Amino acid sequence: MDDNIVQFVGITGAPEAAARQVLEMCGDDLMQAIQLWFNDEELQRSLTNPSSAAPPIPTSTRPRANIGHEDASGVIHIDSDDDEDVEMFDPNRVAQSAQEEEDAAMAKRLQEEMYGGGSGGGAGGLADDDVRAPIARVTETLVAPSAAWTPDEDDHAQMLEQFRARQRAAGAARRGGRNNPFAQTIWDAGAPTPDTPEPGSSRGSSSAPTGRAARLAELFRPPFDLMADLTWDEARDEGKAEQKWILVNLQDMTDFNCQALNRDIWKDEAIKSLVRENFVFLQYSKDDPRAQEFIQFYFPNQSHENPNNYPHVSIVDPRTGEQVKTWSGIPFPSPLEFHAQLAEFLDRYSLDPTAKNPVVKAKRQERVVDVDRMTEEEMLEMALKNSMESNGGSLATPDLQDPDELTKSVGDLAQGEESEAAAPAHEASAFSKIPSDRPHTEPTDPASTTRIQFRHPSGRIIRRFNVNDPVQRIYEWLKAEPLEGKEGMEFELKTMPGGKDLIEMLDQGIEEAGLKQATVMVEFIE
Repeated sequence: MDDNIVQFVGITGAPEAAARQVLEMCGDDLMQAIQLWFNDEELQRSLTNPSSAAPPIPTSTRPRANIGHEDASGVIHIDSDDDEDVEMFDPNRVAQSAQEEEDAAMAKRLQEEMYGGGSGGGAGGLADDDVRAPIARVTETLVAPSAAWTPDEDDHAQMLEQFRARQRAAGAARRGGRNNPFAQTIWDAGAPTPDTPEPGSSRGSSSAPTGRAARLAELFRPPFDLMADLTWDEARDEGKAEQKWILVNLQDMTDFNCQALNRDIWKDEAIKSLVRENFVFLQYSKDDPRAQEFIQFYFPNQSHENPNNYPHVSIVDPRTGEQVKTWSGIPFPSPLEFHAQLAEFLDRYSLDPTAKNPVVKAKRQERVVDVDRMTEEEMLEMALKNSMESNGGSLATPDLQDPDELTKSVGDLAQGEESEAAAPAHEASAFSKIPSDRPHTEPTDPASTTRIQFRHPSGRIIRRFNVNDPVQRIYEWLKAEPLEGKEGMEFELKTMPGGKDLIEMLDQGIEEAGLKQATVMVEFIE
């Protein structure tokens, strides 16, 4: 309880006595107490300044029971001279009682007139016993759709829009009053409202947040001036039309490190200038329905549920959908480092159709560890790491890999420039040995086949293969039936996500290579 009081006082700035009372009201739930404090201004005033509460009503002014009545001739009669409550005869009180009785009679007469009054009942009237008749019973039947019914595209779009509207309404309800600085959501209320006047306006509002709450709300406010309020497909279309990369920030709203990006990264003027000029910027919450398509494409095996993958920022090629750069987990680069890495990315990559972007040349080689020369601290660290990995993997590291780092890896450095030159030569020779006179005929047995989606600069295509076919069969199909305008052009096939080159697994089966129901990127070498 004492720790919660200290945290409550540190966040809200409330007195310690007020903090204790609010925590007791909320059952020692710190987050619920903070929400209650920011949402209830009357509670803040009453606990911060008890003297401002309404004073008790003096005994002498409290309502008394009727002490008398006036007869038809105008004579006032006192019910009992021995009544202890009657200290003295009060003509004003007697007149007030008479007025109350007259008001009650008037109210009863109006009610009888409204409901038809008297006996006989009728529609909206009263029954013989002066009780309004019950509302007539209505029976309705809920009809489920037939088993053969399937929603078309319009129905699906309408249902999705209704779901998004409910999500926005639920977010607004959770957010409560604008005095709460930590209850902002990404897609709610980006424009100024009556509680948030336009910049430069002198108009004030009595309900506008002030003090600490207002400063925190503005400090962690999402970058609405950078964000593009677009769906994933709309963002790709805009990126292709304007030749801009797609920069995506996926946030876990319960992680403070994600909120810190709004404060440190997206408010940096140098970064904002670079993003506006070269990127279509999207910011999603992982629970937002708009983020589901992005999560499905780039977070395999439910990896978006791993808290160590946040904060997450990635760059996607709008033409092919390939994820070419990723920042995932902590420590996240400082604003200066992040700006430098964005500038380096723009120097190395281009959306110019005639430019060739970097590709993976060789797999990263793990460093050989000499146990005999390790210190005790290094041996203890290695043993701890191996123990955690043997129990299902380390939970302290993200499970997403940066594709851009793989383009800088050329194998073991001990091999020098010779190994770097040998890898492309080996790949080129392997590609040249693949025959180009074997067209592909799609199999018909669904039990032993799978569909593979191929993405290329002009669009995408889906073909069916046997799960036991070697990966080389895919290369044979593309060489024998090249895409339009790509005849005789060398190409590379890479898995999505991950960017693994399939030239290294030509002899493996399609299922063994993990290509069952997979997506493969086709990159042509100009």
